[in-house]
Amino acid sequence: MSYSRQYLRFPSRILGREMEMLHFGHQGYPLICLPTSNGRFFDLEDRGIIASLSHHLEQGYLQAFCVETLDWETFFNRKLELPQRRDQWLLLEQHWVEELIPYVRDEAQNDFLVVAGFSLGATHAVNLTCRHPGLVRRCLALGGPYDVAALGSITGWDPKQAEQELYFINPLAYMSNMSRQLWDQLGGRNTDLKLLTAHHDHCLSDNLRLSEVLNRNGIPHQLEVWEGDHDWPTWQAQIRAFA
Repeated sequence: MSYSRQYLRFPSRILGREMEMLHFGHQGYPLICLPTSNGRFFDLEDRGIIASLSHHLEQGYLQAFCVETLDWETFFNRKLELPQRRDQWLLLEQHWVEELIPYVRDEAQNDFLVVAGFSLGATHAVNLTCRHPGLVRRCLALGGPYDVAALGSITGWDPKQAEQELYFINPLAYMSNMSRQLWDQLGGRNTDLKLLTAHHDHCLSDNLRLSEVLNRNGIPHQLEVWEGDHDWPTWQAQIRAFA
């Protein structure tokens, strides 16, 4: 391995704690990596994603920052009522926008921010990008579910209530009402949004639905449907191709 690896504890004033992360590489654009549901910051190294990016890291094309998503405190925290879960996620997003993103840009000395997410991490990546398109230059969303209200079977929330309470963090809901004019005003003119899925991905339909919504509203994006499954080997190949 000819690229650096650092374990960091990043202090967050917004969350009132230190956030663990791994930083790989020494130069290039910053790539924030978001793990699968209830995943940890070290999962993407353990699952071969960082190894798939070894050439990019060794050549100094990018630096990878693998961070926490705290799903067990937000979407999957059944001790909280639904509005509280939403508010906890919004607090995490505030941390990403106001603390994490400025930090990784400064560390990389590069403003070309790329966000990559896997499965539910892709949901977070799309939310971060579509809610703040002026901050993210490229989004790589791999195998994500994009109808957040419909995740009741794994989160325990009522889908009907979720349609109302989670509207503004549910990509298929709020992007249905996003015009091209508003997208450009928010900074999306220079945002490269890629939806990456596979023929045997159980989230394929959500990717097709979101792509249809974006097409209908004239919002530029790229949809790629590969051979493969909702699994790490597919994501390893896709991240290698598009990062």
